[in-house]
Amino acid sequence: MKKFLFLSLFLFFLFTGCKKKEDKNPLPKESVKVKRGTIFLEVSATGAIKPQVGAEVKVGARISGKVEKLFVTQGDRVKVGQLIAVIEHKDLQDEVDRAYANYKDALANMEKIKKVYPDKISAQKKRVEALKIQLEQIERELKRYEALYKDGLISLTDLERMERDYKVKKAELESEKSTLSALISEYKKELERAQAQISASKNAWEEAKVKLSYAFIYAPISGVVSQVTTQQGETVVAGLNAPTFITIIDLSKLQVECYVDETDIGKIKEGQEATFTVDSYPGRIFRARVKTIYPGAIIKNNVVFYDVVLDILDPYENILRPEMTAHVTIIAGKKENVLIVPSQAVKIDPQGNYYVMVKKGDKWEKRIVKVGWESGGKIEIISGLKEGEEIGLW
Repeated sequence: MKKFLFLSLFLFFLFTGCKKKEDKNPLPKESVKVKRGTIFLEVSATGAIKPQVGAEVKVGARISGKVEKLFVTQGDRVKVGQLIAVIEHKDLQDEVDRAYANYKDALANMEKIKKVYPDKISAQKKRVEALKIQLEQIERELKRYEALYKDGLISLTDLERMERDYKVKKAELESEKSTLSALISEYKKELERAQAQISASKNAWEEAKVKLSYAFIYAPISGVVSQVTTQQGETVVAGLNAPTFITIIDLSKLQVECYVDETDIGKIKEGQEATFTVDSYPGRIFRARVKTIYPGAIIKNNVVFYDVVLDILDPYENILRPEMTAHVTIIAGKKENVLIVPSQAVKIDPQGNYYVMVKKGDKWEKRIVKVGWESGGKIEIISGLKEGEEIGLW
């Protein structure tokens, strides 16, 4: 019994030992021929779908007060210019009415000035003209008196009386002229003062209307309401920063932001083609193009990455959503008419050499090769093989 057990164990170890020795140098089961083709240099990265600059807008209130009306909720579609909320504004409306009344009073005052002063000036001009006529008449009389006095026909007293009348009338004319000039100057000043009052009251009215407009909140862009942080009836308080209570996203303006390792960022250039997939639609491939590379580094777990932004080329509205995870492949280079073999044909020996098994008749020959790019299950062969040679697949 012991001899049988010993023989069984001996045969088992002999069989397993031969098996291991046999598996140590296995041979390929299939073969393919080396051929020429096109291979791409691909850089893989992970990122997310993000709104473009200006595609996500946080809408807030510029005044404090109770939210009287809230016309939207999360998920609603809005158009640019659509009224989405109203804040209490009775005091602001009263201020607008007061400012408008002051503006109307200023306009009425201007009309009054334009009506009253021209009449006063016209009347004063008539008085001046009348005095000029009277003065001219007295001047003629004075000349006649002077001639009569020379001829001895009137006394010196009569001549002096006429001279005195002339001087009085002339002084009266100068006084009325001064009054006319003062009246014209006063009219100009009153016009300027009234115009300043109109401008000030109009500015106050416009300012009051602007403040009133803050109570009516409109959608600045078309899109979807992604977040609502207040409710109708709540009070919002405006401080240095306007409180945000609605966020709108334009889902037709999305982009991909992916993080490329520092070892690969030198291969990335603006305008390169790319593809990406999202977990929500794993079987769908979206085309994209490199738009820009942000210069600032992002460090995650002591690894340096750079943010690369991609424009999405395929239609995506109502499919992609912000923050979806994107699995990105950027085509960083392309080589045509090069030797390529399947990736499973190439192995690495203990010395670190890449090699393939070349079929020579019924035998297999190990061949050291120099490899280049690897992409899509294919490897570029730089040297060591010729087109048409048959190699094994592991």
